[in-house]
Amino acid sequence: MELDALIVGLKEIVSPIHKGPVRGKEMGMLRVIKRANIGIKDGKIAYIGTEKPPALRKIQAKGLIALPGFVDCHTHIPFIGNRSSEFLMRLEGKSYMEIMENGGGIFSTVEAVRKASETELFQYNMKNLVEMAHCGITTVEGKSGYGLDEKSELKQLRVLNRLNKSQPIDVISTFLGAHAFPHNYRDKREYLEYLLGFTDKVKEYTDTADIFCEKGVFEPDESRRFLKELVKQGFRIRMHADELVNSGGGKLAVELGAVSADHLIAADEVTLETIANSDVTAVLMPGTSFFLKEKYARGDFLVEHNGIVALGSDFNPGSCNIYNPQIVIHLAVSRNGLSVEEAITAYTANSAHVLSMADSKGLLEIGYDADIALLDMDSYIDLPYMFSRKIVTATIKKGRVIAGDL
Repeated sequence: MELDALIVGLKEIVSPIHKGPVRGKEMGMLRVIKRANIGIKDGKIAYIGTEKPPALRKIQAKGLIALPGFVDCHTHIPFIGNRSSEFLMRLEGKSYMEIMENGGGIFSTVEAVRKASETELFQYNMKNLVEMAHCGITTVEGKSGYGLDEKSELKQLRVLNRLNKSQPIDVISTFLGAHAFPHNYRDKREYLEYLLGFTDKVKEYTDTADIFCEKGVFEPDESRRFLKELVKQGFRIRMHADELVNSGGGKLAVELGAVSADHLIAADEVTLETIANSDVTAVLMPGTSFFLKEKYARGDFLVEHNGIVALGSDFNPGSCNIYNPQIVIHLAVSRNGLSVEEAITAYTANSAHVLSMADSKGLLEIGYDADIALLDMDSYIDLPYMFSRKIVTATIKKGRVIAGDL
């Protein structure tokens, strides 16, 4: 068999030991092959080893390290504009919730998204995806939630669908209509009923829904009924849980069998142990803690208790304007208590599992998509140390170089 391409001269090929979900201490076990090559056929990995089978073209990667392309399983694209003024307000002492309750925060981005045309929203976020590709990201999740009405929520989902089809990175959509409570409704129950009224249209774009379960937003009792109805309709459910206050969102995620509980910054040890003993993936986003000057979720505790941990950026215009996996991994290792190996597994195999893509992404293994980040380092263990350097030499998506130079 003649390969389409052969990546030659790699210093290390680094991959999680098996597909997600990878639990507990197994997250720290990577498969590392030194001085080897990767063969690609029809966009898939077809060969890994020291030989040089025939190929139509060779990709010279002498001295580089190959990791699975990063899978960012939690972002808030598509949005438009920035909230730099709010960043400064927080530095002056205003809290995230205070800003939102006074019409800022999520609501300011909602206003911008509602005003933007579909084309403007598409073009703005296409630029974000180009920049993500240069950071080694090959798959990204995006959410609605900056519309808060049927017209604008569906506009966001259409833009995500268009982004997925218009550039190489896989873009996976999530419905987050329950991101905030618009005050033109009598109460939160009325608004959640309104959202349930157009989920048949949402189903055209995604089978996954999320909710911001938080004190002052949608609390557990309000979230439970809504999420149960979504499950009846066939949706996979995810949850923003215990981000700012330990309000019970993480425990509700376990009760309802959610795919993931995301953030968990404020979760107590009872909640974390409950999650670790379940099949719910804990998605940690230390960039948010850094950006908001909050404490960091207990990644080490979750791993010690055999939990499933994934990493994401939470890239959004308000609470985390970070999308670079190098920064997220630096924070995960230095603040969340993960080892380098655990952080790599969390950002590849386990994040692919969250997006129901564990059979094709997150590993460097024969039969998997040839989604590969090529890094210029001495060893993979340098990854969190080199967070401020440009170390991604190239990003390969299904066998094709989509960013960088080789």
